[in-house]
Parts: sequence; structure tokens; C-alpha cells
Amino acid sequence: MSEEWQIVFYREDDDTEPVQQFLQDSSLTPGELKQFQVRLTLLTQKGLSLLLERSDILDKIKGEKNLYELRLDNTPNNPRIFLCALVGKRLVLLHAFKKKGRKTPKLEIKIAAKRRDLVLANEEDREENEE
Repeated sequence: MSEEWQIVFYREDDDTEPVQQFLQDSSLTPGELKQFQVRLTLLTQKGLSLLLERSDILDKIKGEKNLYELRLDNTPNNPRIFLCALVGKRLVLLHAFKKKGRKTPKLEIKIAAKRRDLVLANEEDREENEE
């Protein structure tokens, strides 16, 4: 079996982890929390190949590079987690929210994209410092 993907929570400058906070504070049902646990485990095993196997679970955000949506459909809160991939089989959980309509709000995508850009910039800085 191949090496598993690592799940990392995006961390703000003040050391808060927005997705972790969302999972703890957002009044998700026990069933939704359990489903996220199962799907995150599946994500560690399959990584981005889950896009091809289960687009109902993981989908690419159209018009964005390296931005994906982990979904729970047909649940009371319809929660979503945005994530990006890094070199070394790492997935960063960037932003989470409760989807209320049919379309994903542009503001939610914008928040995730900004965090993705920060993560990628920090990653580049780290790689340059290692050389």
C-alpha cells in the first residue's frame, strides 16, 4: 500500500485553526461530524485520486487552481471544507462553512483562495530557505 496523505489544518497568525474551530463550534450534527471523520480518513488514503473515484465527496472548484471542496450533501447543515494540496502528499484544510443555497458563495471561495495563496507563498519561502 502506498504512503498516506497527511491532513494539515490551516493556521492563522494568531494560531487559530479556522476549520478546526468550525468543526468544534458550528453546531454540526453528530452524524455530520462522523461523516467528516470518515471522509477525511478516506482522503488520507486516496488523496486527490478521490476526485476521479468519488466526485460526490471531493470536487475541484471551477476557475481555481489547486482548490478543492470536501462535501457532505443532503445533511441538515450541508457543510463544506475547502482544501489545497502541497508537495509531499499534504492536504491543507483551509476554510469551512455551511452551504445554504445551490451555488457556493463567491465570498467563501475567496476566503479559501486567499488562504491557499498564503500557504503556497509560505511553502515557497520555506523551500528557498532550505536551499
